[in-house]
Amino acid sequence: MPKDWVAMRWLQKLYWINFAQPVEDRELYRTLIQRPATSILELGVGDGSRLRRMSQVQRVFGTTDSVRYIGTDEFESATDGRRHLTLKQAHQMASQLGFKKASLIPGDIQSALPRVAHKFGASDLIIVGCGYQATTLADSFVGPWLNRIAHDRSIILACRNSGEKLELVRWDCSDAAARAA
Repeated sequence: MPKDWVAMRWLQKLYWINFAQPVEDRELYRTLIQRPATSILELGVGDGSRLRRMSQVQRVFGTTDSVRYIGTDEFESATDGRRHLTLKQAHQMASQLGFKKASLIPGDIQSALPRVAHKFGASDLIIVGCGYQATTLADSFVGPWLNRIAHDRSIILACRNSGEKLELVRWDCSDAAARAA
């Protein structure tokens, strides 16, 4: 590897981890740099800005071609007052960004999550960007599905309320299996 390439990659890593905007997503960038994911589940696609930034990081530190991206959102039926892509726009964006294996599931989280769990199974990286508004993620609407959408090496990033800082969620799949039994 040429020295210039190594230096450029180091500078990009420095930028994404310490200076990239929005600050709320820096834990996501750090995670993608340290361990590029082969499957990503994003609960709450919104306006697609996080998807755009994820593709930038994945292209520099991994690849987007072989990544299985699954996104859920209410899309055009959203009533929260925020900007949301239409389902068609989201499909076009994912394709243009290089996510060849993109699946977008319309509907609110409570209806989309069971479909994701049954159809796609576990993902390497799970982003709960729509907020889970509970004491713990396990106590939220996502909790009963964690053992279906996550495996023992999955990384889960979540924010309590939509738009807040993404944080690493500690989760042990053996605890979930014991609770389910």
